[in-house]
Amino acid sequence: MKDEHFFDLCMYLATSAEGLKEEPKDYGPLRLLEALERLALLGTDEHEDVFLREIAEYVRMKHDLVMTDTAAFYRAIEELVIKFALEAKKRATGKE
Repeated sequence: MKDEHFFDLCMYLATSAEGLKEEPKDYGPLRLLEALERLALLGTDEHEDVFLREIAEYVRMKHDLVMTDTAAFYRAIEELVIKFALEAKKRATGKE
């Protein structure tokens, strides 16, 4: 990970935390997903991690739901957590 990418992500998190005090409550999860997307892309660049590439694409496709369908947005987050749990199991056991 290039230093400027790491710095940019840290700055994004700090400014997001500052901005959240005035933003609607649904923006918190949105900001976290945006940070996840950035981290996943950085991980993909560094380690060629196919799962993280797919996660970044999934987040990119779903994050606008916060503006149009909040119930679907939160279902997408639940699906994201399930994807990570299944991947964690796969990586821990070496099994699909």
